[in-house]
Amino acid sequence: MKYLLTIFSTILLIGCTQVLMDDSPPPSKDPVSVEETKTDFKKFFKPDGSTASFLGEGNEFASYTEKTKWLSDDYVATVIDNGGATTMKIYRVLEDRIDLIYDKLVEEMPNDITYPEVKSLEKLEAIEPYFAGPIEVGTTFGNWEIVETGASVDTHFESFENVVVIEEQQEDYINRKYLVEGFGVVKAVYTDTNEEYIVTSTLEKLE
Repeated sequence: MKYLLTIFSTILLIGCTQVLMDDSPPPSKDPVSVEETKTDFKKFFKPDGSTASFLGEGNEFASYTEKTKWLSDDYVATVIDNGGATTMKIYRVLEDRIDLIYDKLVEEMPNDITYPEVKSLEKLEAIEPYFAGPIEVGTTFGNWEIVETGASVDTHFESFENVVVIEEQQEDYINRKYLVEGFGVVKAVYTDTNEEYIVTSTLEKLE
Protein backbone atom coordinates (compact mmCIF):
# COMPACT_ATOMS: atom_id res chain seq x y z
CA MET A 1 0.00 0.00 0.00
CA LYS A 2 2.85 2.41 0.85
CA TYR A 3 4.36 1.67 -2.55
CA LEU A 4 1.09 2.57 -4.35
CA LEU A 5 0.71 5.79 -2.34
CA THR A 6 4.25 6.80 -3.22
CA ILE A 7 3.64 6.25 -6.94
CA PHE A 8 0.36 8.19 -6.79
CA SER A 9 2.00 11.12 -4.96
CA THR A 10 4.80 11.22 -7.51
CA ILE A 11 2.35 11.29 -10.43
CA LEU A 12 0.32 14.05 -8.75
CA LEU A 13 3.45 16.13 -8.14
CA ILE A 14 4.56 15.80 -11.76
CA GLY A 15 1.10 16.81 -12.95
CA CYS A 16 1.01 19.92 -10.76
CA THR A 17 4.47 20.90 -11.89
CA GLN A 18 3.41 20.59 -15.54
CA VAL A 19 0.38 22.82 -14.92
CA LEU A 20 2.58 25.46 -13.30
CA MET A 21 4.95 25.35 -16.24
CA ASP A 22 2.10 25.67 -18.75
CA ASP A 23 0.62 28.65 -16.88
CA SER A 24 3.90 30.54 -16.67
CA PRO A 25 3.82 33.81 -18.68
CA PRO A 26 5.58 33.90 -22.07
CA PRO A 27 8.95 35.65 -22.19
CA SER A 28 8.66 39.39 -22.72
CA LYS A 29 9.53 40.78 -26.13
CA ASP A 30 12.62 42.91 -26.41
CA PRO A 31 11.42 46.56 -26.34
CA VAL A 32 14.58 47.68 -28.11
CA SER A 33 13.41 46.18 -31.40
CA VAL A 34 10.30 48.37 -31.30
CA GLU A 35 12.38 51.49 -30.73
CA GLU A 36 14.75 50.61 -33.55
CA THR A 37 11.94 50.70 -36.10
CA LYS A 38 10.79 54.17 -35.02
CA THR A 39 11.42 56.88 -37.61
CA ASP A 40 13.04 60.15 -36.58
CA PHE A 41 11.35 62.59 -38.94
CA LYS A 42 13.68 65.39 -37.88
CA LYS A 43 16.31 63.72 -40.05
CA PHE A 44 14.37 64.50 -43.23
CA PHE A 45 15.56 68.10 -43.31
CA LYS A 46 18.88 69.70 -44.11
CA PRO A 47 21.20 70.88 -41.31
CA ASP A 48 20.35 74.02 -39.35
CA GLY A 49 21.80 77.14 -40.96
CA SER A 50 22.62 75.42 -44.24
CA THR A 51 21.91 76.76 -47.71
CA ALA A 52 21.25 74.30 -50.52
CA SER A 53 21.44 75.13 -54.21
CA PHE A 54 19.29 73.24 -56.70
CA LEU A 55 19.98 73.15 -60.42
CA GLY A 56 16.81 73.24 -62.50
CA GLU A 57 15.92 72.07 -65.98
CA GLY A 58 12.77 72.60 -68.01
CA ASN A 59 11.68 75.89 -66.44
CA GLU A 60 13.33 79.22 -65.64
CA PHE A 61 12.26 78.97 -61.99
CA ALA A 62 13.34 75.35 -61.48
CA SER A 63 16.71 76.46 -60.07
CA TYR A 64 16.54 77.80 -56.52
CA THR A 65 18.27 78.14 -53.18
CA GLU A 66 16.85 76.73 -49.97
CA LYS A 67 17.91 78.01 -46.56
CA THR A 68 17.06 75.83 -43.55
CA LYS A 69 16.61 77.15 -40.02
CA TRP A 70 15.44 75.16 -37.01
CA LEU A 71 13.24 77.37 -34.84
CA SER A 72 12.95 74.75 -32.05
CA ASP A 73 13.10 70.99 -31.64
CA ASP A 74 9.70 70.65 -33.32
CA TYR A 75 9.60 73.50 -35.85
CA VAL A 76 11.79 74.03 -38.89
CA ALA A 77 11.63 76.76 -41.53
CA THR A 78 12.85 76.73 -45.11
CA VAL A 79 13.25 79.85 -47.24
CA ILE A 80 13.18 79.20 -50.98
CA ASP A 81 14.36 81.78 -53.51
CA ASN A 82 13.89 80.84 -57.17
CA GLY A 83 14.81 84.22 -58.63
CA GLY A 84 11.20 85.22 -59.11
CA ALA A 85 9.83 84.95 -55.58
CA THR A 86 10.93 84.12 -52.05
CA THR A 87 8.76 81.75 -50.03
CA MET A 88 8.92 80.76 -46.39
CA LYS A 89 7.59 77.35 -45.40
CA ILE A 90 7.42 76.16 -41.79
CA TYR A 91 6.92 72.57 -40.72
CA ARG A 92 5.83 70.95 -37.46
CA VAL A 93 7.70 67.71 -36.81
CA LEU A 94 5.68 65.08 -34.94
CA GLU A 95 6.47 61.50 -33.92
CA ASP A 96 4.61 59.96 -36.86
CA ARG A 97 4.68 62.68 -39.53
CA ILE A 98 5.67 66.15 -40.70
CA ASP A 99 2.98 68.80 -41.25
CA LEU A 100 3.28 71.97 -43.32
CA ILE A 101 1.78 74.75 -41.17
CA TYR A 102 3.01 77.97 -42.82
CA ASP A 103 3.49 78.85 -46.49
CA LYS A 104 3.81 82.51 -47.46
CA LEU A 105 5.66 84.82 -49.82
CA VAL A 106 8.12 87.15 -48.10
CA GLU A 107 9.47 90.52 -49.18
CA GLU A 108 12.83 90.36 -47.42
CA MET A 109 15.96 88.80 -48.79
CA PRO A 110 16.62 85.28 -47.43
CA ASN A 111 19.39 86.48 -45.08
CA ASP A 112 17.26 89.32 -43.67
CA ILE A 113 14.08 87.41 -42.91
CA THR A 114 12.39 87.65 -39.51
CA TYR A 115 10.96 84.30 -38.44
CA PRO A 116 7.69 83.90 -36.50
CA GLU A 117 7.80 83.17 -32.77
CA VAL A 118 7.36 79.50 -31.87
CA LYS A 119 4.43 80.34 -29.56
CA SER A 120 2.49 81.72 -32.50
CA LEU A 121 3.27 78.62 -34.55
CA GLU A 122 1.85 76.31 -31.88
CA LYS A 123 -1.60 77.75 -32.57
CA LEU A 124 -1.51 77.07 -36.30
CA GLU A 125 -3.36 74.14 -37.81
CA ALA A 126 -1.78 71.95 -40.44
CA ILE A 127 -2.14 73.07 -44.05
CA GLU A 128 -1.30 69.61 -45.33
CA PRO A 129 0.84 66.61 -44.39
CA TYR A 130 4.34 66.86 -45.86
CA PHE A 131 5.64 63.39 -45.05
CA ALA A 132 4.39 60.52 -42.88
CA GLY A 133 5.05 56.96 -41.83
CA PRO A 134 5.24 54.11 -41.80
CA ILE A 135 7.98 54.45 -44.39
CA GLU A 136 6.92 51.68 -46.71
CA VAL A 137 5.48 51.43 -50.20
CA GLY A 138 1.76 52.19 -50.18
CA THR A 139 1.68 54.64 -47.26
CA THR A 140 -0.46 57.66 -48.17
CA PHE A 141 -0.70 61.16 -46.67
CA GLY A 142 -2.78 63.92 -48.23
CA ASN A 143 -2.38 63.65 -52.00
CA TRP A 144 0.95 61.86 -51.69
CA GLU A 145 1.98 58.21 -51.62
CA ILE A 146 5.26 56.44 -50.92
CA VAL A 147 5.98 54.60 -54.17
CA GLU A 148 9.52 53.39 -53.54
CA THR A 149 11.97 52.85 -50.68
CA GLY A 150 15.62 51.90 -50.77
CA ALA A 151 16.02 53.63 -54.13
CA SER A 152 19.16 55.16 -55.62
CA VAL A 153 19.39 58.63 -57.15
CA ASP A 154 22.21 60.61 -58.73
CA THR A 155 22.45 64.36 -58.12
CA HIS A 156 25.00 67.02 -59.01
CA PHE A 157 26.01 67.00 -55.33
CA GLU A 158 26.50 63.25 -54.84
CA SER A 159 24.85 59.87 -55.38
CA PHE A 160 22.42 58.74 -52.70
CA GLU A 161 21.21 55.32 -51.54
CA ASN A 162 18.22 54.38 -49.37
CA VAL A 163 16.13 57.08 -51.00
CA VAL A 164 12.40 57.35 -50.26
CA VAL A 165 10.34 58.35 -53.31
CA ILE A 166 6.95 60.00 -52.81
CA GLU A 167 4.50 60.80 -55.59
CA GLU A 168 1.48 63.01 -56.16
CA GLN A 169 -0.72 62.14 -59.14
CA GLN A 170 -3.33 64.53 -60.49
CA GLU A 171 -5.25 64.65 -63.75
CA ASP A 172 -2.77 66.94 -65.52
CA TYR A 173 0.52 66.26 -63.77
CA ILE A 174 2.68 63.96 -61.66
CA ASN A 175 4.97 65.23 -58.90
CA ARG A 176 7.82 63.18 -57.50
CA LYS A 177 10.14 63.97 -54.61
CA TYR A 178 13.23 62.06 -53.54
CA LEU A 179 13.97 62.22 -49.80
CA VAL A 180 17.12 61.16 -47.96
CA GLU A 181 17.83 61.09 -44.22
CA GLY A 182 20.09 63.99 -43.29
CA PHE A 183 19.27 65.91 -46.47
CA GLY A 184 15.50 65.96 -46.95
CA VAL A 185 14.50 66.49 -50.58
CA VAL A 186 17.46 66.04 -52.94
CA LYS A 187 15.51 65.95 -56.19
CA ALA A 188 12.05 66.92 -57.44
CA VAL A 189 10.48 66.02 -60.78
CA TYR A 190 7.31 67.59 -62.19
CA THR A 191 5.79 65.93 -65.25
CA ASP A 192 3.01 67.63 -67.22
CA THR A 193 0.90 64.80 -68.63
CA ASN A 194 -0.93 67.00 -71.18
CA GLU A 195 1.86 68.99 -72.82
CA GLU A 196 4.38 66.27 -72.02
CA TYR A 197 7.19 68.33 -70.54
CA ILE A 198 9.31 67.66 -67.46
CA VAL A 199 10.75 70.08 -64.90
CA THR A 200 13.48 68.86 -62.56
CA SER A 201 15.27 70.43 -59.60
CA THR A 202 18.35 68.56 -58.40
CA LEU A 203 20.61 69.24 -55.42
CA GLU A 204 23.87 70.77 -56.64
CA LYS A 205 25.52 72.25 -53.55
CA LEU A 206 25.08 72.32 -49.77
CA GLU A 207 26.84 74.91 -47.62
